[in-house]
Amino acid sequence: MKDKSKIVIDILKEIVPNKFVKLIKPEANLRNELGIDSIKMIAISAMLMEQNIDIFAANNKIDFMTIETVQDIIDCVDSL
Repeated sequence: MKDKSKIVIDILKEIVPNKFVKLIKPEANLRNELGIDSIKMIAISAMLMEQNIDIFAANNKIDFMTIETVQDIIDCVDSL
């Protein structure tokens, strides 16, 4: 399996508008810097599930309202 942080970065490269791809780094703010809205967060979740990373498993309590940066997504995925 690929490194989980690489999976997250690769997914974000597919989701964010092309003009923001160069801004993808761990400290980047998803909404303000990368243009990620709630619909794109759902798409990210679905793409993670396609990679066998089930962030909606019953024992996971991930609050998407607290996810603000790329690193926050990576940390959530790493905690699974």
